[in-house]
Amino acid sequence: MKLIIKLFFILGIAFWGLGLLYSFSKLIALNGLGDIYEMNEARNAKTEIIRDSTDISILYTYQVEGKVYQDNYKMFVEYFEQCGIDTIVVKYNKYFPMVSFIDGVPLKIRKQKTGIFISTFFLLFLILLWKLSNKDKWIKTYEEVGNRPWLYPDDQTIKNPFKRFVNRLFKK
Repeated sequence: MKLIIKLFFILGIAFWGLGLLYSFSKLIALNGLGDIYEMNEARNAKTEIIRDSTDISILYTYQVEGKVYQDNYKMFVEYFEQCGIDTIVVKYNKYFPMVSFIDGVPLKIRKQKTGIFISTFFLLFLILLWKLSNKDKWIKTYEEVGNRPWLYPDDQTIKNPFKRFVNRLFKK
């Protein structure tokens, strides 16, 4: 049981750490922290705008050095109108051409900042839980639950299926 709890924390820290690393690297590639990379305008970008009553979806494809890349945006109509875009200009990272954005719409940068915040929050939560918790109490609790015989036979005299299920799990 000690190994399972330790594995849970290691997998959680690895998952949220990789999420933090991914969001941070994508934020840097999108020039969200300053003009680090050169962004080129996609000259042969094909765009398609699908408009609902509340949403707008912008699908675009562009070609860089013979390779075709595609991406999309989905946003509220009010936000799109607030951005004040007349023509859709697709820009891509010169060194990482798969990283692109529509000029004037900061949704991708906002998405990466949100990813950084969420990943950092859960990463810190798991680290604090690991450092401050009573792991011996957890191990004892989960060992007791693991020793409980979970599948008692059905009591057909109980008509309510939920009560029958609860009776099956917690029979004394």
